[in-house]
Amino acid sequence: MESLSTHNIMKLLCLCLFLLAFSQDGFSQKGNSFLTHFSPSDERIDYRSGGMLQDERGLIYFTNKKGVLEFDGKNWQLISTPGAVFTISLLNNEIFVGGTFGFGKLINKNNNQRGYQSFSTRPGVFSSVVVGDKIYACNENVLLVSTSDKIEKEIKATATENFTGLLGVHEKIFVKSSLGGINQLEGDKLATAVLTLPSEAEIIFSSTDVKLADVLVGTDDNRIFTLNEKKLVSEILPVDASYIQQNKLISGVWVSENLIALGTLLGGVVLVNPKTGATEDILNYNSGLPDNDIFALMLDRNEGVWVAHEYGFTRIAPSIPFRSFNHYSGLSGNLLCTRSINNQVYVGTTLGLFKLSKDEAKQVSSTRIQNYGKEKSSNPGQLNFLKKKNRNNADNLSSKSTGAYVKIIKPESYSFKKIEGITGKVTQLIDINGKLIASGLSGVFEVESLQAKPIIEEAIHSIFFSPSLHQLLVSTYHGGLKSFLPSLNWKETHLIDSLNDHVSYAFEDEIQNVWLCGRSQVYKIETLEGEISEIIKIPINNSDLDEIVGVAYGSDVYLATSGEFKKFDGHNSFVKYDSLPGPHRYFASAGYFWFNDGNKWRTVDRKLQSLKLQWLGLFPNLRFLTPDEKAENLWVITADNELYRFSGDTHLSEDQRYPLFLRGVHGQEINLLPDRKVIMDQPENVFSFEFIQPDYVSRQAMQYRYQVNGLTNGWTSWASGNYVADFPFLPPGSYNLAMQSRDLLGQESKVELISFDVLPPYWKRWWFYAVEFLFFGVLMVLSLKLSLANAKYRYISQILSLLTVIILIEFIQTGISSVITIKSSPVVQFFIQVFIALLVFPLEAYFRKFMQEAAEGKYQLKFKPKHD
Repeated sequence: MESLSTHNIMKLLCLCLFLLAFSQDGFSQKGNSFLTHFSPSDERIDYRSGGMLQDERGLIYFTNKKGVLEFDGKNWQLISTPGAVFTISLLNNEIFVGGTFGFGKLINKNNNQRGYQSFSTRPGVFSSVVVGDKIYACNENVLLVSTSDKIEKEIKATATENFTGLLGVHEKIFVKSSLGGINQLEGDKLATAVLTLPSEAEIIFSSTDVKLADVLVGTDDNRIFTLNEKKLVSEILPVDASYIQQNKLISGVWVSENLIALGTLLGGVVLVNPKTGATEDILNYNSGLPDNDIFALMLDRNEGVWVAHEYGFTRIAPSIPFRSFNHYSGLSGNLLCTRSINNQVYVGTTLGLFKLSKDEAKQVSSTRIQNYGKEKSSNPGQLNFLKKKNRNNADNLSSKSTGAYVKIIKPESYSFKKIEGITGKVTQLIDINGKLIASGLSGVFEVESLQAKPIIEEAIHSIFFSPSLHQLLVSTYHGGLKSFLPSLNWKETHLIDSLNDHVSYAFEDEIQNVWLCGRSQVYKIETLEGEISEIIKIPINNSDLDEIVGVAYGSDVYLATSGEFKKFDGHNSFVKYDSLPGPHRYFASAGYFWFNDGNKWRTVDRKLQSLKLQWLGLFPNLRFLTPDEKAENLWVITADNELYRFSGDTHLSEDQRYPLFLRGVHGQEINLLPDRKVIMDQPENVFSFEFIQPDYVSRQAMQYRYQVNGLTNGWTSWASGNYVADFPFLPPGSYNLAMQSRDLLGQESKVELISFDVLPPYWKRWWFYAVEFLFFGVLMVLSLKLSLANAKYRYISQILSLLTVIILIEFIQTGISSVITIKSSPVVQFFIQVFIALLVFPLEAYFRKFMQEAAEGKYQLKFKPKHD
């Protein structure tokens, strides 16, 4: 054999590399991080916020023009301040704020309400930082040094300069000056700081990683550095530095040891690996972020990056095992199905079939780079409402340009390309021996790369490839059933032409029986050595005309229709096996059956049991689910038309669980005692206890249940809305309310207990009856005096005597009820009262007889006259 020449070897090598790159075209893109969007529902609240922080309970606070926004994952609360808030800090779990009104902290009022306490009325406090046990805040002229209780000292700026911001770096306080320098606070004085950063650069933000003790620093020339405890400086060199430079770096935070988040003015948020400089993700308008203009960034305790922008707040969750794929350009229509084959991603929609493809490799263009001026960084990491009035004014920004032109290298990008030849809805994608087959209203097609070759051009209801028959079974919209043998030209075999039904789904059991699900019957096709031996028609009660789907689990065959499971009994009939939560909580897709048991999505396929399917609970309604080629990941299409890839083998860091706590009591004035016991009057209207365990992944992720000892029988069901325990009516008595939460992964919190006493109305309390008894007793004595003096007052004495007896009986019953408390139905309570009345009846009869006889004058009651 003739040896290969060097030229041929190079050609072969290039071909191999090309094929390798081509085969990895779809999966080389990892998708975008999971995003959750939040915004207050109250239109009176302005969304713009330049500062955020999180307290120990997990609550998040945002600066606002009207005060401070407090958010617990479900509810927003506006804590009013005398003016707009510019800066916010946390010291000893207390919230300190500064703004147009000066500087102070938030305090707790009655019934968990929050208010503002002023420390200083110096206006325009726009920057603050906490170091040690003190908080430092400044306006343009004064630096305030405060403890958690009061202002300790004030340090004034010189007559020729203004303060422009504060930085906290390794337990040191640095003060930025309008003269361009940075001063370090030493005792009560400011001295020129010596930093090893480039002298010509101005620091615009700093972020400390508690675990690493390294400080992340960004400068106004779009460079990023880290400073360790020894003050050694290392510059992070992002691969996509040109993208950051072009879009103007304004903020940044540590996410983890291997990830930082950088906020830009024009290009959204860039996630970068600080060790390698590789871009992990770019979140902007094209990838689901509502706006590219970033006001501020904050890291929560679960490695979620909070982004403040014009339209509210977005939480970026790089650690959640879902990656978004529906934001790439080119994809149009409602998403119906997806399939990965040969490392290629295809998506079927109502408008056709699309393939995810890489765009041309990094495009290079000449672009004008702007220098936006140093006044843009007057408040690092915060939005300074006074200093950044021209933030969105592009003309103003461009007027500060240096006028330099440089080459900009765009990051690698992907987009969806439409498959030629398919013009209608695509409802199914299946893999037959490594070939992608697509079906829908345009027909059935064999797809290769961006081209589709028709197998049959007719509106199709469903398709199924039978391994036993080794044929493609096709159900048309006209009710006909066709079969095709895989080959170069796909030969029609007319194997099941005798059947005429709208088959919505087909599957095969382990003994090579093919099951076809029609509208009101199921066809069992028995095969033998690749041939049909018998076709059995089994009627199904399907009055709702739901689409029947089925699954073979071991040797058993199940059907799902009209909200229930049916099981094949082995005698050519199906019997009811179990109920399903609802007609829209189950579906079959890509050969797999999925259903929601009321708490989570499940499947009976053993191959998928190892995946952490609890994460699917993020989406109450799903449209489509299918594993990838290796069954290690899932492709998910939600009812909101979103496409995600779920990585079941992702190594997740242990999330910080926030505590479950009492948020408030609504509809009733209460007294909250130090031992967490609540005392209240009997409510006239509905009142409720509201608990919360902060969770920011999804509003539906956290579930709650509660019970009230002596009032309810056992726990309520788990539900996302059960964090509020409503009570339309409560009889007087003592109660214990137990509340518990459960997160998305099924982890239950400890039980929180609240004891509360419901007091009866004052006219039903023992002391009121005692006052009545005393009052009528005094009147009775007076009436006896009058009756002895004059017989005409005898009837008045008898009436007062009777009232006194009645009040005495009520007083005795109330006293017994306060000592012995029995909670039961009103009927049982009635018989208990009758029993108490019988017990005191002898005393009542004797007292009544005595009063009657006394009123009639049978007793000689003598009252000593007063002597002068």
